[in-house]
Parts: sequence; C-alpha cells; structure tokens
Amino acid sequence: MSNLPAGFAEKYRRLLGPEADAFLASFDRPAEKGFRLNPLHGSDVPTPAATDQVPWNPLGYYGSVGGSDRAFWTGAVYSQEPSAMAVAPQLQAMPGERVLDLAAAPGGKTTDLIGQMQDTGLLVSNDIDRSRAKILSENVERWGATHTVVTSAPPAKLMAAFPHFFDRILLDAPCSGEGMFRKDPAAMGYWHPDYPAECAARQQDILKSTIPMLADDAELVYSTCTFSPEEDEEIIAWLLATYPGLSVVPIPLVGGMTGGRPDWADGNPSLQGCARLFPQLVRGEGHFVAHLHYHNPAAAPVVTAAHKKRRTAATGIRPLTRAENDLFTTFWRATMVAAVPAGVAMFGQQIVALPPAFPDRAAGLTILRPGLIIADVKRDRLVPNHALAMALSASAWRYQEALTDAAAARYRHGETVPTETPGRQWGVLTTHGVGFAVGHFVNGTVKNFYPKGLRI
Repeated sequence: MSNLPAGFAEKYRRLLGPEADAFLASFDRPAEKGFRLNPLHGSDVPTPAATDQVPWNPLGYYGSVGGSDRAFWTGAVYSQEPSAMAVAPQLQAMPGERVLDLAAAPGGKTTDLIGQMQDTGLLVSNDIDRSRAKILSENVERWGATHTVVTSAPPAKLMAAFPHFFDRILLDAPCSGEGMFRKDPAAMGYWHPDYPAECAARQQDILKSTIPMLADDAELVYSTCTFSPEEDEEIIAWLLATYPGLSVVPIPLVGGMTGGRPDWADGNPSLQGCARLFPQLVRGEGHFVAHLHYHNPAAAPVVTAAHKKRRTAATGIRPLTRAENDLFTTFWRATMVAAVPAGVAMFGQQIVALPPAFPDRAAGLTILRPGLIIADVKRDRLVPNHALAMALSASAWRYQEALTDAAAARYRHGETVPTETPGRQWGVLTTHGVGFAVGHFVNGTVKNFYPKGLRI
C-alpha cells in the first residue's frame, strides 16, 4: 500500500524480517467482512448469504450484512469484522456471572457476551464516549438484551463503584488502530512513529483502574486491533510484572493465528500464550488477544460505608410509587401473558426491569440503559417501549399481528397497517415469527409506534 504512514513499513520490516513483504502486501487486499448470529433470537428470519464460517467463533460467518437487511433490524445478526470475533469467545462468560465490557462501543463484543451469558446475570457495557455509548445502547436493544446495563463513565469512576466486583472483564483497548487501515483508511492519518507508545501509556492508565475491579479467581481478556508490540506484548509483560496475581491463559491457535512474541517484550515465555491475527495469515483485518487469570484472595467484593452512602445518591432509578405500581400491573396484565419481570423500577419517566446486583453500586455513573426498558410513562398511561418488542418472544404478548414483508416495510416507514384484532390494546408486530415492533391496535388499525430514528 503506497500510502501507508511514514515509518510504518520500516518498523515492521525490522520486526518481521522475511515475513514483512507478505504483511505489507496484505494492505492492498480488500477488507474482510463478516456477521455473527444471535443465539437468543430463535426465529426463521432469513440470514444474509455466507461464504465460510469464521474459524475462531462458532457463530461467525464471512459475508456482508447491511442495515436494510431484515436479519439486521430484527436482531438476528450483528455485522462484525471477522478478526474482532476472536476476542469475546476467549472470556468464556457463563450464565449468572457479573461481567464488564469496559470499552464496549459499538457493541460487537458485548452482543457476543450476551449470548455466552444466555442473557442472565449482570453485564455492564461501558464506553467513555457518550455518543458512542448511545450507539452501543441501540445495538444492545436490537440484540434483545434484558440483563445488560449500558453506562458511559471513565474507568476510574467504574473502579470506585465496583471494587473486586466482576467475575470477568473484557477490555478491547483504545489503540493505534493499525488493524483498521484496510477497513478505515482514515485511521492512517492518526498514525505516527510515536503514536503506539502514546497509546500504550493510555492503556496502562486504563488497566490500573481495571485490575481493582476483578474479584478473586476472575478472568481478564485484553485485546487491541493493532500490531504494535508497545500496545500488545509489552502491555502484557507490564501487567505480569506489576500484578503478581495475573497469569497468562494460553489461547488455542486456530485459523492462522500465531502466538505472542516474547522477543518483542521482556522475553517472558508465557507471552507465547497470547494470540496474534496477522492479515497475511488469517481472513481478517488483524487483532491481538491475551487471556489472563487473576488470583488474589484479598480481592473479595466489599461494600464500604462510602458505598452504602452512594446507594442513596441520585442514579435516576427509584422504586415505583403505589400509583405507578398499580398502573404498571394493570398494563402488564392487559398486554402480556408472560410473568411479571423481577426488579421493576422507575428510571426517569420509564419503567424498567433491573438485572440483579444493580443499581446498588451505580450511584454517580451515567446510565444510558439500566436493563430492560418496559414502558414509557405518558401522564396516566403506559406506552410499551420498543425494547420490549425486541427482547421478549412474540408468545409473551397477549396480542400479535403477523405482517407480510410488504406490510412490515410500510410499518417501518411509519405507516399504519390493518388488523383483525378488535378493540383497543397494545400488541407486538412480527415478521417471520419474530417480534420487531410495538403497535397500538385500535378498531381494525395498528397505529404506528415504530421509533422515528429507526424508520426507513
């Protein structure tokens, strides 16, 4: 690639030696595209054409999916660069656990973790950038998650809220983005020879706030979409030297992955247990992944007097009043056949179902999505939130309307559609057996409540 940043080729010729020509030539090939299936979806929505399965993710496939594809807007698939799909599976998150995705936007790894956890336990999905966190929240909603909390907070603030709290943490760290050069050529404009070292200093700062959030016998997966040793092997070597409770868990190498390079750091042989995805060796843009185990018997979850005080501080979340609870109970019985969810609370002017262990420690954090948003309070009535249609199966609703492809397109455009359901009630609209929108059934017409920001 003739327009690679100045100094980039020279650096990797020095590091890779005879392998450098193939590595540099890979930047002239088209970027790889892929998508991942939603294991919680359970519908017959047609998926995009796939060429091959991604070898390091059982739900990943090579192929392209667009925002107008039915599989995308119903939450059946997530568009994700193939090598990025190698990260979340290494965390091996389990149902019922407490998990943090620290730098989560736009949501590819978070949605993968939701599937691993079978949408149970507590997943805190965070991004420090508020605008990116909003996109993350939209993708969590489209995925149909009920036990994911989306926050926008700096790592130090999360550390204060969650000391020794999480069973597993994933940090796909902000980096120099060398693995983005093919996918996003603008990333080359940020790169200069000192940029990787600058990014490494920021990564160390983030990790200094990350380690204290790990409980004893917890797991940490650290990854970057860059090739620079400063941000990869050198960061893991620094972690091992700084935190004696950390040890490398070797990653199985599949699909052309190679091990870490101890000679690019301090020579620690355990660095070989990390994984590198080079674009000349794998079908992907490139990634680095390290899996570490944390053992520290002193890292037991604690609730200090300060934490107890913070529980009463403003979070935007509060219990329902008696009148609100009566309104909600009447709404739920009239609209749903599913059992009433646990942890129902008020979040601003919305009724939400909170995951367990939340929001005891959430005071002071910017919360964009506190779990499942059930309904919006409109004076003396409730309007089901779009998230409810995405999260619950169609069979959970008392009233359903199956739409043809043409009718579904009209509804997504903002139009009304006819219904044979009599009377006035809320219901779910389905396509190919899966709910995709809330509708207000009024005397033979479904009034349109598709979110304006999602209309086509």
